[in-house]
Amino acid sequence: MNHLRLIGGAWLMEGGRWARENLYALVVLTPLVLGMTYFGVGRMVREAEWSPTEAQTLGAALAAAACLAALSLSRASVEVYHVRRPEWVLDALPVSAGAQLSAALLRRAAHTLAVGVVALVLRWLAGGRVFEASVFASLALLVAVLASGEILSALGWVRWAHRRGVAQALGSAAAFGVCAAVAGALLADVLRPGGLMLLGRATLLACGALVTAAQVLLSFALHARWRAADAEFAKLLGARERLGDSVEWLAGRASRGRGELAAQLARDLRLVLRGFSSAVYAAAGVAALVVALVVALLAGGAVPVGEAEGWGSATWLPRVLAVKFACVLAAASLASLLPVLVAHQHPHLWLERSVGLKGEDAWRAKLYLARVLTLPAPAAAWAAGLLCGAAPASYALPLLAECVGLWWIVSTAAGALAFEIPDQPGLALILTLCAALAAGGLTAFVWPIGLAIYGMALQPLCMRGVERAQAHMRGEAV
Repeated sequence: MNHLRLIGGAWLMEGGRWARENLYALVVLTPLVLGMTYFGVGRMVREAEWSPTEAQTLGAALAAAACLAALSLSRASVEVYHVRRPEWVLDALPVSAGAQLSAALLRRAAHTLAVGVVALVLRWLAGGRVFEASVFASLALLVAVLASGEILSALGWVRWAHRRGVAQALGSAAAFGVCAAVAGALLADVLRPGGLMLLGRATLLACGALVTAAQVLLSFALHARWRAADAEFAKLLGARERLGDSVEWLAGRASRGRGELAAQLARDLRLVLRGFSSAVYAAAGVAALVVALVVALLAGGAVPVGEAEGWGSATWLPRVLAVKFACVLAAASLASLLPVLVAHQHPHLWLERSVGLKGEDAWRAKLYLARVLTLPAPAAAWAAGLLCGAAPASYALPLLAECVGLWWIVSTAAGALAFEIPDQPGLALILTLCAALAAGGLTAFVWPIGLAIYGMALQPLCMRGVERAQAHMRGEAV
């Protein structure tokens, strides 16, 4: 207990120092983004008078819980094994492994509590009562299930990456599925004003408590058994050397043979392909989910067919618009890896400086990386639309051209902002997604607007991106 109190005090000091350094972001930028979201998206939803059904709420909550758990895999493993964190000194002190895991659980719970606060705000916006004992009970269990599930999944992820056992992979996948299912049901119970009718609240709370207890006990048992063998491997996770020559070939083709630029792009591609962060799996999963969703909507007849008055008016057919918006969403999801990668590379900036990498080349490497990462999005969206008959046969090639144009716009917007906020990946992620979705969404609706956006907005933004990258490489505050 004394060890936990000392570790908690160190966290509070670290958090206070971080809050002082990011006071502007906390006091000005965050309320501004939340306010714009509320008065923009919130008003549109209310005016549309759309109320999701219980099944829709439950499905969205399950998907959100799975994404949250997957996105936290790498962060949870870093907190458990102290990879590149000041807590590594605890391994040299007489602090038990159980105390260190308890500290990691508390830290995960503190991060997950932010999800609960967002869920309460959404419940309030939906017109539900917030100050109810049952709501807070579901919220507390949601935090407990997610936090303990993330720790257990992180332990299983590192172990599987170390040993590559089939049984280990199946066990980890089953544990992850149980965590996502129970956490999703609890999240839906918090979000929906009337609660879930499919499951009784008492049954749901009992399941949440049992799953939390099982995950905590299993985490302590596996951590005590695996820590000695997996601690060193966790520090090397994502740093293996064998990827073949395809990465160098792709980097050389994308960078047009420029040596330093090709080397930096190849390094970035290796990090992504090795899964430097669980954000890689989350981004790819969301992109795949978007394509699967548009296939389900088109095949199920949820999107009306519509009739085109002429060949040119086919661009505004509801099904064609659905394909183009799916392309934008999938590309933006994949492009969201850029700010996470920049933040991951920030502590190792001396590597780029030691080889004399220029700021412009560093920025172009991220721009080309955005284009390579998002390249599957237009192909997948166009193929899905073609297979589902979203467009007339005469409009198949123009639809492909529109999807390629959307890919270019979204990837350029994301690449231009790669170094905008390098030390704050959360805000950079929000900024990148907003810019990419705004530019891509407007272009998807009226494609000539994309030409104006690219020439009048994205080109100056790219010039600013070069300047920000140069300042970042010099170590100046940007």
